[in-house]
Amino acid sequence: MAGGEIFIALAYALMPLIFALFLKITDYGLRITDFRERMKHSVILGLVLAAQIMVDPRIAYVTMFAVGLYLLFIIVLRIANYEWRIKSEMRNTQLINYKIIIYLLIPFIITVLLHSFWLIPTVLYGKNPVVALGSSYSTTEAVKYLSFAKLEQTISLLHPNWPENIFGMTYFMRWEFLLLPILAYASLLFIKRKQTADNRKQIFTKSSQLDDLTTLRLDDNKVILFFALLGLIGAFLAKGANDPFGELYLWMFGHIPGFIMFRDPSKWYPLVAISYSILIPFSVLKIYEWLKSRSKFSIFNFQFLIKSKIFNASNLFLLVVVCYLLFLISPALSGQLGGMFKKTTIPQDYIKLEKFLYDQPSFFRTLWFPSKQRFGFYSNTHPEMSARILFNTFDDDELLNRFSDRGVERLLQEASIKYVIVPYDSEKEIFITDRKYDDTKYQKTITRLQEITWLKEVLGFGKIKVFELSNFKDHFWSPAKNIKITYNYINPTKYLVSIKNANKDDLLVFSEAFDPKWSSDSLSPIPYLLSPNLNLNSFVLPENGDYSLEIYYKPQNWVDLGTKISLITFSLTVFVLVALSLRKL
Repeated sequence: MAGGEIFIALAYALMPLIFALFLKITDYGLRITDFRERMKHSVILGLVLAAQIMVDPRIAYVTMFAVGLYLLFIIVLRIANYEWRIKSEMRNTQLINYKIIIYLLIPFIITVLLHSFWLIPTVLYGKNPVVALGSSYSTTEAVKYLSFAKLEQTISLLHPNWPENIFGMTYFMRWEFLLLPILAYASLLFIKRKQTADNRKQIFTKSSQLDDLTTLRLDDNKVILFFALLGLIGAFLAKGANDPFGELYLWMFGHIPGFIMFRDPSKWYPLVAISYSILIPFSVLKIYEWLKSRSKFSIFNFQFLIKSKIFNASNLFLLVVVCYLLFLISPALSGQLGGMFKKTTIPQDYIKLEKFLYDQPSFFRTLWFPSKQRFGFYSNTHPEMSARILFNTFDDDELLNRFSDRGVERLLQEASIKYVIVPYDSEKEIFITDRKYDDTKYQKTITRLQEITWLKEVLGFGKIKVFELSNFKDHFWSPAKNIKITYNYINPTKYLVSIKNANKDDLLVFSEAFDPKWSSDSLSPIPYLLSPNLNLNSFVLPENGDYSLEIYYKPQNWVDLGTKISLITFSLTVFVLVALSLRKL
């Protein structure tokens, strides 16, 4: 959380709220006949879930994983309960289950409709966004590399980068965090081990006696068992490919839908946090009650009688727990953490570079070598590219060798790249050797690029090294010398292109990664080979003469339709929510 990713932090913050709303719908305190209250919770849940998916779908996946596990847990318990198998109660339960399913479907329907603007084109055109990112996001090697945490760290809720939060730099286990799982799983010592038939009837009883049958309610014992299970599963998943049974996580990564988003297994830590947020308070409460009930203690045959209402063992225990928890987060309280917990000043070198690029109105790309830094500037007019992605390698030595090959100059020119930029690694997260910052690698990169004759260094940006490439191509260009091309940028999915003096079979190249869904009124794109792993869009001009073309991205039509559906859904949802709040239906 100290990494500075505010959207991930927001998604994490919504997890307990979403989980609590699911419990409200399926569990405690709401009668099935109270349509207004349950409908209101369902609508709110749909809005909150849609917001979480918007800011980070990975965390929404983790949230739904926890909710699904909870529903599976209580369904298994209901099936296993003897009283629930009574025929008359089974009829009632099945009726109620149908109603609960409806209340659970409402938030999912709202969420899907609110996200129609991207779901519709994704479903219709079937493009996998993860595959489009490259093999570095979808291979098991990436999972192994990013599996920093070990089981003893995940079960102790200790992030391997705590507290310095330097990417790749892991630390030894800290003993003080081991008390957290001890305190959490001590809750299992306080659950009742035996249940009578009367107790079971209090859990699953007839709707004529209690309204609990109209819900999926669990008693305290089973709630604690569920959250204990959730914590163990979360700890196992958060360790990723590390032992024990790391091969199981790799199998899940490759076979379970959605797991491909979790090449960084630390995104499963919230399951442990949610689990401990229930288990630890329960343990503290039970220990406090046990201490409070005992006014006499014996230590080494010495008897102690405590009569004070303030200075007693139970209050002392609470004080110790509070001090312990404050001690664990002391780096955050004392300002030792970076990211969101510390004020960040953007280096002046990046501000100068931003102004330098922004003041140039013509289209061109920047190539960040080896990859873009978080403060690096980019825009629709000046998009950025990563050298690692362009050359499809994460080996920096190989990248430097590839960059010196013949033909690379032409490749960069035709990709509309004007500047090659070596970033100032102010956050020490790019030039890494053995998961530690390596200034030698930074200096070596600069030296090798300075030796390339067709790159001209642009001075004035401090530790950011900028190299200019001459004769780069515009966004639209042609290998033919006779053509004159002008174009207007309407939006990222639409361009108006004017062509003069074209000959038959001349080629119009559109400097964007090839996608057959780019189209014109009468022309369809064909690949223009830029490199073995990158093609550009191109259009063959069928006749001599002049052309006025509208080049657009066809899925945008479905995006526009989906946007209308999303706006209508949001308006209706807000209206229904206000109506439910103002009056009873």
